[in-house]
Amino acid sequence: QVFGHGWLIINGGKISKSLGNYKDPREYIDAYGVDAVRYFALREVSFGSDGAFSEEALINRTNADLVNNLGNLVNRTISMSHKYFDGVVENPKVNEEIDNDLISAVTSLKAKVDEKMAGLKVNEALEEIFEVLKRCNKYIDETTPWILAKDEENSDRLKTVLYNLFESIRISAVLLSPFIPKTSERIFKMLNTKNTDYNSIKNFGGLETGIKLNESE
Repeated sequence: QVFGHGWLIINGGKISKSLGNYKDPREYIDAYGVDAVRYFALREVSFGSDGAFSEEALINRTNADLVNNLGNLVNRTISMSHKYFDGVVENPKVNEEIDNDLISAVTSLKAKVDEKMAGLKVNEALEEIFEVLKRCNKYIDETTPWILAKDEENSDRLKTVLYNLFESIRISAVLLSPFIPKTSERIFKMLNTKNTDYNSIKNFGGLETGIKLNESE
C-alpha cells in the first residue's frame, strides 16, 4: 500500500526557500548524525499528520532519548561489566522478584511494536521501545549494582542483574534497527553479539554467555 505522510512545519508554515526557513537536511545530518535526524522525524511526528520541526526540538529529542535514555544506559552498563567482571557476560540466573517486571516488559515489547507498526503508528512503536529503556534505567536504581559489587557473595546476583540489562538492551536494539540502524549496529558491536536478527528476540535470554564485551563508545 502507499501511505501519504504529512508536512513538516516551521514556525506555523511550510518549509520554503522563498521564506528563508529552508535548510538542507544534510546540514543537520552533518551536525547531529543521520540517526538523530531519522529518529526525530519518526518519533516526533505522528505518521500521516503534519509535524513541527526546529533545530532546538531536534537537539532536545536527541538528548532526552538517544543520549540519556539509550546512550547512558548502554555506557554505564558496559562500564560496570568491565569494572566488575572484565567485560565477560554470564547468567547464573540468580533471579529475584524485582527482575520479573523488567523481563515481562521486555518479553512483551516485540508484540507491542508489531501491533503499532501494523497500524502505521511509527512514533508509538518507538515510544514503546523507549518506555522499556526507561524501565532499564529504573531497574539499575532498584538493584543497585554498585552496592552488590561490594560483597563477593553477591557476585552471581550481580552477574544476573547485568545480564538482564544486556539482554534488554539487545532486544531493544534489534527493534530499533529499522529506525536508527547505525546506532543499533554500534550497540551490537559493543555487546559483541551475533544474535541481532528479528527472530532472535522471540524469548528473553538470547544473548550469548561467555562473550566478552567491547569497550563502550
